[in-house]
Amino acid sequence: MAFAAVLLTNAGPLASRPAKKRVGTISMTVTHHVGLLVAYLGALLAWLALRSWNDLLWRQQPDPVFASPWREVVWALVAVAAVLGIGILYSQGWLLPATSRHRPALDAVNQVLIYSPIPLLLLVRRQGPETAWLPTRRILSRVGVGLVLALLALLLYALVRTGVQAWPELVLQTYQPRHISYLVQVLLEDFGIAVAFVRFRAALGLRPTLLIVATLFAAAHIPGLLASGARLTDIVTLSGDVGLGVLALAVLQRARDIWWFWMVHFALDMTQFFPVPAAA
Repeated sequence: MAFAAVLLTNAGPLASRPAKKRVGTISMTVTHHVGLLVAYLGALLAWLALRSWNDLLWRQQPDPVFASPWREVVWALVAVAAVLGIGILYSQGWLLPATSRHRPALDAVNQVLIYSPIPLLLLVRRQGPETAWLPTRRILSRVGVGLVLALLALLLYALVRTGVQAWPELVLQTYQPRHISYLVQVLLEDFGIAVAFVRFRAALGLRPTLLIVATLFAAAHIPGLLASGARLTDIVTLSGDVGLGVLALAVLQRARDIWWFWMVHFALDMTQFFPVPAAA
């Protein structure tokens, strides 16, 4: 769903990066978006059902309290602006070389550099991981649940596109070592989304924050889309991504945990590079 933005969107990174050759045209089809909608809804509903059955991992926690919520919002916006600025340097080739035969690993380091203002914000403000939806208890269990939900989401996506026979290939293509950079990037995107959301919610409340954060991070995709040659219709589809972002954020703010969602977000983000042919 670049938390975008997701976000939780599937349109591309928060910070611009060299375009990867896709199968098919740059324009995302309606069928692709329907597949994403069904897949995300299925994963989110499955998480809600799992939590209602056993809330051991996701017991309700109080919201973080800030002495001056608006001050924290300003700091968060400064960090996001810094991320975008470093992303511009990245797109101009000013970070680690992208021509190395070990590019995926190097590019993963680049993603850490791009998003470094976000963890730096927590250090400077002396705020804990709970203010970024990063619980430190049973992380492997949370990621494991997310992986199962990601496989379910990919199955639903394949079913919508053409049929269950496409699922094994989709899974194999998704979990390739060459995608390590995207895996790191998606985690950092979700981290950034959580930081912004928690602080906006402290200042504005839940409902305005859902819309504002989803819109801000979806809009952050526009420069990257334009740079890759997207058309106006591609940019208009971001409005659908905003709606999807609102749904995902509504569930995530209940979970206060991005570890499980990271797996789902990554898996569905990869579908843009490996679209399933529409049924005849």
